[in-house]
Amino acid sequence: MKEMLRALRILLVAAGLALAARAGSAAEEKTLLGSDGTLYVARAGTALDLGASGNSMAPTDSLIEFSFKRQDGSLGLGIVPDTIGTSTKSNLDMVYDEVSGSLLLLWKEDFRVVNVLHLGIYRNGAWTQADLLPSLGFAHAYNPQMLLLHQTVHTQDPNGKDRSRIRTILSVIWLEQSYYVQARYAPIFLDEDSSSSDVQVYDLPATIGGGGPTSHEGIPESAYMYPALQSEGPGGAILASFADLHARKHYVVRINFPTNLGNPSDSKNLIFERRRIPVVGIVASGPLAFEGPSELAPENAPVSTFIGSSYNPTLYWRDGDMVRYVRFDGKTWSEARVIALGKDLNFDRALRLLEAMAASN
Repeated sequence: MKEMLRALRILLVAAGLALAARAGSAAEEKTLLGSDGTLYVARAGTALDLGASGNSMAPTDSLIEFSFKRQDGSLGLGIVPDTIGTSTKSNLDMVYDEVSGSLLLLWKEDFRVVNVLHLGIYRNGAWTQADLLPSLGFAHAYNPQMLLLHQTVHTQDPNGKDRSRIRTILSVIWLEQSYYVQARYAPIFLDEDSSSSDVQVYDLPATIGGGGPTSHEGIPESAYMYPALQSEGPGGAILASFADLHARKHYVVRINFPTNLGNPSDSKNLIFERRRIPVVGIVASGPLAFEGPSELAPENAPVSTFIGSSYNPTLYWRDGDMVRYVRFDGKTWSEARVIALGKDLNFDRALRLLEAMAASN
């Protein structure tokens, strides 16, 4: 893939440098195990939080530190290029693409009147970047999340012979507040996109024929601030869960892309021309969560989503030594239920139990 922006090589350090978290509890951390067994860690915070230093770096500068530990024991540590500055970096998310051998890092950068989503791609020891810019005006993006999927696509050569290949699609979803407050979605085709201008961003309510003026007066933020993505399964379809404040409904939609693309050299082949345009359909809809008097809306706690086999969502959040959740049964949302954490049930195990329960919802 062509470079999205100038590539900079990561700063490797001598073997023996610890990958453990350094001083500063304010840092945000994301850890990922690659398919080749490499452990990746990304940490966002100030230079003081991360224990980083340099001639051009102030203790209050915000940056993203990146480290890895390979199966052979080799270690690496560096700073993600172009992340040192006064603007805050947060909302880290990471995935690893085995097909291209690439690590993908998503983060949000906050400026005074706007913020920007950045996508960093680390491959063959070098970084490239792309920006997912806000839609218009002084827009703000919240709670970005990404999902990596591989899809088998078929084309025909001039002789009509079928050829198949694996297409890698990185999906990014976030809540954007600008003229409207709505979920936005961007598919990134890693084998085709070469710059930010190649990435098309969609307003999710508009993809299902909705959208329009929005108001969140009287609606708790937890009901609309956390759109989510999930794989439907081996078929390569994507599920997106989001709130439409114009329709005052919560939707789960299936997102897919054409897979039988025909002859790419045929100028009349419209399917190939539309290969990057998402096909979106509603699979579940209902009222907004946390609107009813019996539902407990979380305050200042990130809300996550599991989507079940019947496409009904389960929303959950951490509340001290408890995990709380609400389920949608196709008609109404349940009251908030509780999983108590303790010595025999830690947070990770509670989430596995909750996911197994939600899968049948």
